[in-house]
Amino acid sequence: MVARKLMALFVSGLFVAAVGPAEAGQVHEVAGVLACVADKWEEKELEKGHKLADWVGRCVAVPDNPADAKYTEDCKLKYEYMPDGSFKAAGTCVYNYPDGDKLFDSLEEGSHLKESKYTITGGTGKYEGASGGGTYLCDNLTDSLCGGRYKGKVITK
Repeated sequence: MVARKLMALFVSGLFVAAVGPAEAGQVHEVAGVLACVADKWEEKELEKGHKLADWVGRCVAVPDNPADAKYTEDCKLKYEYMPDGSFKAAGTCVYNYPDGDKLFDSLEEGSHLKESKYTITGGTGKYEGASGGGTYLCDNLTDSLCGGRYKGKVITK
């Protein structure tokens, strides 16, 4: 159940920024569908109701705009669950584009957020120096799969 809750939040937006052709100084609005699978879920209970968990997974992002590139993501998150039922998580993802370019992001999830957040922290190739960010949601379909949507923007230098 905990893995399911985490997966839903994580996947919600681990799949956060599909971008088409990048041009210098451009702001590119992004939105689409994402699907994620958990490769690892490791949980430790520190004390009754207080847990730490590591999540490692992969996602596929399919943008709403057919001109934008589809991409995969490799993500890692660390979760903390509190005895009162609240939780928070932070992590990173690498977006892998078919042409070999990459985008990097940092993620924030938690029971205090309506939607999970991501921030673009850079990239390679045409995404070098990229910034931006947005939000995502992902619903757990099983203990190891989730599906959802992302929206935001990618800003290239």
